[in-house]
Amino acid sequence: MRIERLDLIAYGAFDGHSLHDLGAPGVHLVHGPNEAGKSTALSALDQLLYGIDHNSRYAFRHGSRMQLGARLSTADGVALEIVRRKRRKGALVDGDGDPLGEEALVPFLGGVDRNTFTTEFALNSDELRRGGELLASGGGDMAQLLAAARSGMRLNAVLDKIEARQRELWLRTGKKPAINASMDRLKDVRQRFREAVLRPEQYRDAEQAADEAERRLSETKAELRAARRRQAAKHRLQENLPALAQCRDLERQIKEISAQGPVAPDDIRAALPELLQLRSEHITMRSVNAVHLERTERQLSETDQDDSLLPHAAAIEKLARDITAILDELDRQNAAVDELSGKRVQAESRLRTVHPRATLVDEGLYRLPDTLRGEGQTLRDQGRTLRENLNHERDAVQRCRDKHERFDKELSALPAGEDVSQLQDAYMSIPAGLSEKLADTEAEEKKLDRRFRQARNRLELPELPPEGVLELRPPDPEQVTAAVRASQNLAERLRDRRGELDGAQRQLAKCRRALQRLVTDDAPPTHDELRARRAERDDLIGSSPDDPSGMEALREAVRRADDTADLMLRHAETVNKRAELSREITDLETVVVPGHQAAVDDVAAEQELEQRHWESLWERYPAPVPGIEQGSKVLDDFGRLQADARDLQDLGIELEGQRDRLNAHTARLQYLLRLDAETPAVDGTAQASAMFAEMKETARKRLQEHERTTQDRAALERQMASAEAELIEAESAKEEAEKALADHDGHWQRFLTSAGLAADRDFDAALTDLETLLHVAAEVDDAEAAERKLRQGEQRISEFEDRLKDTFNACCRDVPASVTGWQQAIETLEQDLQKQREGAQRRKDLLEQKADFAERVDKAKAELSGLESRLQDFSARLGLASIAELEAAAQRAVDLREKSTALANIRQTLPEGQELVVLREQAGETSADELAEELAGLDEEIKELEAASADWLEKRLARRQLLDGLDGGGDAARAEADIAQLCAELAENAEEYLRLEAAKVAIHACMEEYRTNDQEPVLALASDMFAKLTRGSYTGLEMSDEERPSIRAKSSTGTLAPTALSEGARDQLYLALRLATLERHAAAGNALPIAVDDIFMTFDERRTEAALHVLDGMADRFQVIVFTHHEHVIRSAAKELPKDRCHVHHLPARPE
Repeated sequence: MRIERLDLIAYGAFDGHSLHDLGAPGVHLVHGPNEAGKSTALSALDQLLYGIDHNSRYAFRHGSRMQLGARLSTADGVALEIVRRKRRKGALVDGDGDPLGEEALVPFLGGVDRNTFTTEFALNSDELRRGGELLASGGGDMAQLLAAARSGMRLNAVLDKIEARQRELWLRTGKKPAINASMDRLKDVRQRFREAVLRPEQYRDAEQAADEAERRLSETKAELRAARRRQAAKHRLQENLPALAQCRDLERQIKEISAQGPVAPDDIRAALPELLQLRSEHITMRSVNAVHLERTERQLSETDQDDSLLPHAAAIEKLARDITAILDELDRQNAAVDELSGKRVQAESRLRTVHPRATLVDEGLYRLPDTLRGEGQTLRDQGRTLRENLNHERDAVQRCRDKHERFDKELSALPAGEDVSQLQDAYMSIPAGLSEKLADTEAEEKKLDRRFRQARNRLELPELPPEGVLELRPPDPEQVTAAVRASQNLAERLRDRRGELDGAQRQLAKCRRALQRLVTDDAPPTHDELRARRAERDDLIGSSPDDPSGMEALREAVRRADDTADLMLRHAETVNKRAELSREITDLETVVVPGHQAAVDDVAAEQELEQRHWESLWERYPAPVPGIEQGSKVLDDFGRLQADARDLQDLGIELEGQRDRLNAHTARLQYLLRLDAETPAVDGTAQASAMFAEMKETARKRLQEHERTTQDRAALERQMASAEAELIEAESAKEEAEKALADHDGHWQRFLTSAGLAADRDFDAALTDLETLLHVAAEVDDAEAAERKLRQGEQRISEFEDRLKDTFNACCRDVPASVTGWQQAIETLEQDLQKQREGAQRRKDLLEQKADFAERVDKAKAELSGLESRLQDFSARLGLASIAELEAAAQRAVDLREKSTALANIRQTLPEGQELVVLREQAGETSADELAEELAGLDEEIKELEAASADWLEKRLARRQLLDGLDGGGDAARAEADIAQLCAELAENAEEYLRLEAAKVAIHACMEEYRTNDQEPVLALASDMFAKLTRGSYTGLEMSDEERPSIRAKSSTGTLAPTALSEGARDQLYLALRLATLERHAAAGNALPIAVDDIFMTFDERRTEAALHVLDGMADRFQVIVFTHHEHVIRSAAKELPKDRCHVHHLPARPE
C-alpha cells in the first residue's frame, strides 16, 4: 500500500496543506525548519489509517473539526480517496463525503494493526538512540534485539518496568522494599499484641455512654433524612407548577385552532410549500427564457457570413510564423560577406607571427595534432619541478653542514654534573598530595560544619553545638510510624467515603441525562389515528380481495397500520423508562447522597482529633511540630544531623596528625637543601603549608635542573650522529637531481623538433607559439562553416518567397512587389483570417443558445401544467375554492402540530399515572408563595438537625476515645487489626510479585521465540545492510557460540561486541535490524509505508549517504518517507540518488 497524497486539512498547526506525489518510486524527503510540523505530519499517518484519538494532543487549534485526507493505492492498481474526521461514528468518508466503513481500508492495510504500524513501520531519533543504548547495555543479546526490533523497544521497556517494580516489592537482603518492610512491621505488631493487657475498671459505664451517643446520633440522622425527603417532594412540586400551567394553556389553544376551519392532512401540509415554490419558479423561468430566445434570434440575423480565407488558414499562419526569421536571415546575409573576409585575413596574420613567410595554403604548418599541447605542458611542468628539486637539494646539503657544526659547539659548552641521591630519596619519600590532603581535610571540616548548621537550621532547631544536638531526644520512630499509619487509614477512609459520595452524585447526574434524552420533539400517534389506519386497512381487505390491482394499496395500508401501532408501543416503553428514572432520582436525592455526605463528615472529625494527638508527641522537641506526613522525614534528617556532629569530632583528631607529618617533611628538605639560615616562626596551617610547598618546590627545581642537564648532553650526542647521516643522504640526493634534469633537456629538444619550432625556444614561448598555431586552425574552420551557413540561408529565403506567392494568389490578394512589403501584407491577411474565424464561432454559439432557450421554454410550460393540476386536486379534496384557502388550511395544520408537539414534550417532563394525578391535586390546593414558605421552614428544620448531628458525632468520638483509654484490650484489638491489615498487604504484594515473575517469564519466552523464528533470515539481511550503512568499515554480522547467542560486528581485524562500537555504529546496527525485520511484511504482501524522523543525528555525511542508498533499495517494496530538518540530508540525497528516485517535499515554516 502507498499513500500517493497526504492532505493535512485541519490537523495540529496545519490548515489546508497537502503533500503531493508521495507515490512515486524512490525516497521521499519531507523537509522543514524546526517547529514546522514534521512530528505532526508523521503522527498524521497512523491517525489517518486507524482513527484520530479522542483526546489527541494535536487538537489544540481545530478541536473537533480535525480532518485528514489521502489518496491510497495498492500494488494491483486499486485506488481510494478517503477523508478521516474526528468523530466517534461516521469518521471515515470518501472523496465525495459519502460514509465508508472501516472495512474499506482492509485491502490496503493487509491485516496490519495500529500497534504493529507504529512500532515497526515508524522510527524516530529517540527510539533509534534507545536501540543503540540497548545494544550497549545488553551486550548484543540476539533475543532482546529481535524483540526490540519487532516491538519498537516496547517489550524491553516493559521488562525493565517489571524488574524495577519487583525490586520495589522484595529483595533477598533488603529492608526498604514493600514486602521486606511489611514483614519487619508484622514482627513488631505481633510483639505489641502479646504485650497488650485488659484494664476493666470503669469500662462498662464508658461503653454505655458510647452506645448512648451512637444511638442518639442514629436517631438524629434518621430525622434528618426524613426532613430531606419532605424537602425533595416540595421541590418537585415547585418545579412542576409552571409545566402544569402550560399544559392547560396549550389544550385551550388546540381547541381554538380546530374550530377555525378544515385542517390539511399531513401529505398536503408537507407538499404544498414546495409545490407553490416550484409554480412560482417555473413561471419566472418561462418568461426569462422567452426574452433570451427573442434576443438570440435578432443577434443571429445581424451576423456577417464571409468565410473565404478559412480554407487557407494553415498556409497563412505558417507565413506569419516564418516572416520574422526570414527577415533576420536577410540581415545576416548582408553582414556575413564582410565578416567572412575579415576572419581569413586575421587567421593569416596570426600565422605569420610564428612563421613570418607562411600563408593559409601551408596547412602543414598550423594543422598540428592536439596531443602536442598536453605533451608540451607536461614537459614544461616536469622541467620546472626538476629545477626546483635541484635547488632544494643544494639548500638541504648546506643546512645539514650548518646543523652538524652547531651541535658540536653546543656539546662542548655543557657543564659537569653533581650527586643528588639523598635529595632524590627525601623528595620521593613525601606522600603524594600531603598538603592537598591537609587542605582537603580542612575544607571538609568547614563543609561538614556548614552542612551541620544548614541541617540544624532546616530543622528549625535553636543554636546548639554538636554535643548539644547529640543530647536531644525526639519522639520514638514507633510512635511516629503508628501516628502516620493512623493518619493514612483515616485518609483512606475519607477517600473511600468521598468516592462513594462522588459515585452517587455521578449516578444522579447520569440518571438526569438519561431522563433528558428520553424527551423528544415528536408527538406520539393518537388512538384516533390508529383506528383510522386500521379502518383503512379493513376497508381495502373487504372491498375487492380478488383484484390484483388493489394488492399494492392493501400492503401499504397494512404497513402504515403496523408502523402506527409500533410507534405507540415504543412511546409507552419510553414513558415507563422515564417513570423508573424519576423514582431512582428521588431515592438518590433524598437518601443515598445525604447518607454518604454524613459519612464524609464523620471521618473529617476523626482526622481533627488525630491531629491533636500528633502534636502532643512533639512537646519535648525544641522546634515547630512537623506535619504527620513529614514525621519520618524529620526523624531521618535529625539522625543525619547527629551523624554530622560525630564526624566533626573525628575530623579534628585527623587534622592534627596531618599537620605534624607536614612539619617533619619540611625540616628534612630544609636540611638537605643546605638552607640552615634562621627561618621565620610558623603559626597556623596556612603558613606551614606555604613553607612546605616552598621547600618541596625548591627541591623539585634542583632535581629537574640536574635531570635536564643529563638529558641535554645525551640528546646532543644523538643529534650529532643524526646530523652526520642526514649530510651523507643530502649529498646523494643532489647528484640524482642533477642527472634527472639533464635527461629532461633531451626530451624538450625532441618536442620542439616535432612541433616545427626553433631549438632555442624556452618553455613558455614554445607553448605560446603552439597555442597560436592551433588558434589559426580553429579560425580557418570557423570561416569555412560560415560559408556553408550562408548558402543554406539563401535557399530558405527562396523557398519562403515561393510559398508567399502561392498563398496570396490562392486568397485572391495582390503579391507584395518587394521584400520590404512582405511583413505588412502578411499581417493584414492574418488579421482578416482572425475576423472570419471569430464571425464563424459567433454564429455557432448563437445557434446553440437559441436551441437551449427554446428547450427551456417548452420544459417550463410542461412542468407548470403538472403543478397546476396537483394544486387543483388538493383543493377538491378539502372542498376549497382557491389556493389562498388551501394555504390557510395548511397553516392551521402546522400550528396544530406545533401545539400538539409542545404539549407532548411538556407531558413527558411530568410524572406518569397516579403521581401526576397527585401533583395536579396538590397544584390546585396551593400556590407558589405558600410552597416557598413551606420550603423555608424545612430548610430551618434541616439546619437544626445537621447541627444536632454534628454535636452527637463529636460526643461519640470523645466517648470512644475515653473507652479506648480505659480498655487495655483496645490496644490488643488495634494490634490485631494491624496484623490483619499487614497480612492482607503482604498477600497482595506477594501476589503482585508472582504475577510480575510470570509476566517476565512470558516476555523472555516471547523474545526467545522471536530469536528462533527470525534469527537466520533477519541476520542475513541485517548483515548486508550494516556493511552498506558503514560503507565497508564492517563487513557484516555474525552470532557468537555462547549458550545465549549475541550479535557481533565483523571487521578486517576481527569481531567486536556492540559495547566496543561507537555510538553512531551502534545506531546503524540497530537501524539495520529494524529494516531487516520489515522484509517479512513484504513477503506476506502487507508492506505499509516506512516513515523515519531525523534518524541521521549520529551519522556522518558519508554514512548518511549510505543510509539513503539502503532506503532507496527498499523503496521498490515499501513506500519510504524521511522527515528531516537538516539541509545537508537534502543535499546528500540530491547528490547520491538518481533524479527520478529523490523527491523532496517542503513544509512551510511556522509564522513568528
